[in-house]
Amino acid sequence: MKPNEILQQYFQSLIDVDKALSYVHQDATFIAAFEKETDRHYFYGTYHGIEGVRTLLSKFQTDLITQEFVIHKILADKTTAMAWGRFKHRIRPTGKIFESYWAVVCEVEDGKIKYFRGFEDTGALEASFRED
Repeated sequence: MKPNEILQQYFQSLIDVDKALSYVHQDATFIAAFEKETDRHYFYGTYHGIEGVRTLLSKFQTDLITQEFVIHKILADKTTAMAWGRFKHRIRPTGKIFESYWAVVCEVEDGKIKYFRGFEDTGALEASFRED
């Protein structure tokens, strides 16, 4: 599969963590908004390998109820894919809605995602988790 197809399949299988992880390279690096962990939000940081990505996806499953996920476009060459779109999630702990445009860049090796970096409205994410 081409990088754009691998990224598309990864996104489509996110409801099943094990299936999504089948598209992740054993030496993967996934960055959620910021490379280093921060007390701003517990999603942020760098996750390594399949188990690291499992940890990140389990955080999403625990706290996010996806209402909408739209891919506007995926562009790719032989080793890299970039995508952007928008999403809407209900936050389980607060009941608030987190809505944002998003973008992703990923690199593929041996037919699996080896590098993945996501971008979104971190201010909106943090606000949606705050109790009023």
